[in-house]
Amino acid sequence: MTQRCPHCQIEIDAPKINAYEDNFVCPHCAATLSHSQIDIFFYAFCFIALISLLLIAIGHINTFIALVIAAGSYRLCRNKLFESHFRLIRCTH
Repeated sequence: MTQRCPHCQIEIDAPKINAYEDNFVCPHCAATLSHSQIDIFFYAFCFIALISLLLIAIGHINTFIALVIAAGSYRLCRNKLFESHFRLIRCTH
C-alpha cells in the first residue's frame, strides 16, 4: 500500500498495521512513522456503528450479536478497505 511520508513527502510502501509493533522507519529519510491512531479509531467506530445499526434495524438482530458481527467484519475488512486511508504520522519518541 503506497502512502506519502509526512517528513520527506516521498511515496513509500507502508507496512500493514499488524506487520509492526509500535512504529516503522521510512526507507528514504529514516523518520520513525506509524499509522494515525485517531484515524484507526474513527474508521472503526463509524464502520461498527453503521453495520450494527443496519443489522439491528433491518435484520432485527440482537444488539450484542450485531456488535460482535460488526467488530469481526471490521477486523476482516480493515486490511483491504480501510488501511490505505489511515494517515501516516511521525513518532516523536
